[in-house]
Amino acid sequence: MTIICYNEKKQQWFHQDEGRTYVFGYQHPLSFSNELPSFSFHVKEQRGKVGPLVGIMISESSIPALLKRKKRYIELITTSLQEAGSIAIVLPFSSIYEKFVQGYVFVRGLGQWVPVTAPLPDVFYNRIKSRSEEKTDEFQRIIEFLNNLCIPFFNRSFFTKWELYETLQKNDQLRPHLPATLLVHDTDDIRKMLQIHGSVYVKPNEGAKGKGLFRLTSSPLQTHILYEQINVRKTLTSLDELTPLFSSKRYIVQQTIDADTWKGNRYDLRVLVHYHHGAYAISGIGVRMAPAQQLTTHVLNGGKLLPYSEVKHRIDEALLCNLISECGKEMSKHFGFIGEFSADIGLSKDGQLYMYELNAKPMIFDEPDIQHHGAKQLISLFDELAGFLSS
Repeated sequence: MTIICYNEKKQQWFHQDEGRTYVFGYQHPLSFSNELPSFSFHVKEQRGKVGPLVGIMISESSIPALLKRKKRYIELITTSLQEAGSIAIVLPFSSIYEKFVQGYVFVRGLGQWVPVTAPLPDVFYNRIKSRSEEKTDEFQRIIEFLNNLCIPFFNRSFFTKWELYETLQKNDQLRPHLPATLLVHDTDDIRKMLQIHGSVYVKPNEGAKGKGLFRLTSSPLQTHILYEQINVRKTLTSLDELTPLFSSKRYIVQQTIDADTWKGNRYDLRVLVHYHHGAYAISGIGVRMAPAQQLTTHVLNGGKLLPYSEVKHRIDEALLCNLISECGKEMSKHFGFIGEFSADIGLSKDGQLYMYELNAKPMIFDEPDIQHHGAKQLISLFDELAGFLSS
């Protein structure tokens, strides 16, 4: 470990090891100075390079919450990086320039975020919250700029459910573990799926956290259809009643899986995954259980946490690890390098694993052990991508 310092007035980073030369960030020589620093950090040093310097990209609209210390996940990653001898600078993509960036570092001695100017980071981590921001020309120019410099950057974008399904179903090992899915163009697509499966989930193609999801179930004689949304149950006499919905937003329709239950309630696995030395490894498995008769296991919608130990014996973990690995490889081929993702995975009553959804930007896990192990794996990945050897 060595110490690097920052002068707020001059907006400069420097070191105080006389006679040494260091590189900090992307090809940036670090100056020597004996002046008094505004603050300093302990960092790793390997072959004259210090850091790594990690750029965590967030939405401009998230900055006020960050400064009020309400971005719990970002602060966890930042402080974990500092403990490991790295530095994170948190910034909107609009603050990335040709030779430098402007953002915020967390100074633990002050207990606050401090604005800094810094060299281009060794690696960028995308935590932008909005799909619309990722589709802007400015964001796409930043991706091209980082690509041209060969600065690692992940994950590049949110997934849409349909594009993800199209990508994964090309893989022979994954195909049997995907619920049958169609992109909804009109009500005939839903009618077709209902005739085959009897019950289906309809989900916004760009939705998250179970928002906008509903379930349709045909009556035994197909004379009417039960419509179920969170806190809503009603009977439809015709699917045509849903036509205005599909003209305003893109949806997918997905086969309902006859799910395994624990004490009468169905449950899903929430699996956190990270890339590590050429492979994808599981960093933690949580379990979310749906309340009685509810559609979704999301905690925000009433789902409950269940210890994985309660259902572990029902899961073929070797198969689960293999499926996760195949998902990571297929997604990286299609979407660009995937450094981390989470997976919502169900178990049917006959023991078959089904991959319901994969998420490019995992939500914070409620289980502290998964949270902290995930942060450790993420930091190891930053080191790997920045060319720092694991100690």
